[in-house]
Amino acid sequence: MWIENAWNQVGHFVTTVGAPKLWALAKILIFFFAVRCIAYRLMDRLLRSLTERETVERVAAAGRIRTLGSLIKSTIFYVLVFIAGVMTLRVFEVEMAPVLTAAGVVGLAVGFGAQKLVRDIISGFFIVLENQYSVGEYVTIGGVTGTVEELGMRVTQLRDDAGKLVIIANGDISQVTNHSRGPIQATLDINVAADSDLEKVRAAIERAGEEVARRVDGAVTPPKADGITAADASKVTIRVSGEVKPGRQDEVQAALRELIREQFAEAGIKLA
Repeated sequence: MWIENAWNQVGHFVTTVGAPKLWALAKILIFFFAVRCIAYRLMDRLLRSLTERETVERVAAAGRIRTLGSLIKSTIFYVLVFIAGVMTLRVFEVEMAPVLTAAGVVGLAVGFGAQKLVRDIISGFFIVLENQYSVGEYVTIGGVTGTVEELGMRVTQLRDDAGKLVIIANGDISQVTNHSRGPIQATLDINVAADSDLEKVRAAIERAGEEVARRVDGAVTPPKADGITAADASKVTIRVSGEVKPGRQDEVQAALRELIREQFAEAGIKLA
């Protein structure tokens, strides 16, 4: 019964609107999806051709190229939606001049309420123009640290270390910490017994640091003991630091803790 009712409703809609108009609407939809598909494929092919060239300049700019590609795709989508909307109005024989005039008046009124949207879009444009960060880079924005998955016209999408997708409006971004522009400093505090031989401690830490640099790809320089940061009657705190690749500090620190513990056990050094 419901199938028959649905079919009758479709027939009534076709009779009311008219087959020529429905065919015109179908052509508009085909045009929209076909142009979007072709534009996206051409954009993807262009991006691949730019990023596959293994030169220093291309590798350094690969993230920015992907970011611009994402932004251009967003722009293409919104432009196609506007064009399809105008074509749909013409199918139904709506006079465009009054519509555009009314749209201008309404747009002026809505513009005051859409200031946030405009600010987001302008901020996104300057983020790309100034190359503050790119897709694939590890950044901290507004207290959220993660990898940039997408930079669009209005929002930035971050994937944090827990795997959660965080969406931030571009207009709300006031400070960006980019961890992917060169090595970062990773530090680790080690507590040893107060009566420990500090020379033996430093030597053990240096051996562990050299081993970490050989084993872990994320270590840029072998971690070394910087010096004593605190001391009391029961323990001495020694700070260890080294340069690591962005986003790899947890991996390097975990390996360093394990190797320092092994070296201390071999040297008879007690942890506090």
